[in-house]
Amino acid sequence: MNYQTNKLLRLTKKDRDAGAVVLGRAFAEYGMLQYYFQDETERHAIAVTFGFIALSVCLKCGEVYASSAKMEGVSAWLPPGKAPFGGWQIIRSVPLSALFRFGRQGASRMQAYGRYVDNLHRKLVPYPHWYLQIIGVDPKYQGQGFSSQLIRPMLERIDREHLPCFLETNIEKNVTIYQRFGFGVVSEDEIPGTELTSFSMLRKAQTA
Repeated sequence: MNYQTNKLLRLTKKDRDAGAVVLGRAFAEYGMLQYYFQDETERHAIAVTFGFIALSVCLKCGEVYASSAKMEGVSAWLPPGKAPFGGWQIIRSVPLSALFRFGRQGASRMQAYGRYVDNLHRKLVPYPHWYLQIIGVDPKYQGQGFSSQLIRPMLERIDREHLPCFLETNIEKNVTIYQRFGFGVVSEDEIPGTELTSFSMLRKAQTA
């Protein structure tokens, strides 16, 4: 199959709410959110806001794609020099109402985790690279190839640019999935003060 980004639907700001709902469903049972938000209703709510903020930054500073107009899955990417993103990027990209909502929902619980993985990101890849900020497939479409549909076109493009690509996950089973796309684990770290493990993965630049 010839994977091209023009076969994906590039999202714009008007699609942000719908995309956040998809990511909210995809991440409602994600390990990090389960750890910090054991109440299911609370976790589902913050998962949507979490997705909304990630999409806001990537719509402003990077690129966001859906698998199709049905939005079975969504991926968001940041180009070289834009990741990990900091407070200024967030302020410029995210409506204050969403930030206030995120705070009320308990975002402060995740601050130490966020700082740790961002610092690790800077340490591990202090050179130009693409960053897969977030990817999620609606649970009712999982296992049908939509993750591959979202990832492969961008990796082919990144390969043409001869750049590496970086991502993180705290779900061990995801490691095997990303390895199929050529990512390798470059760091496996226990997050201080938690029971969480962060797997940092890098797909090296393709030079051939």
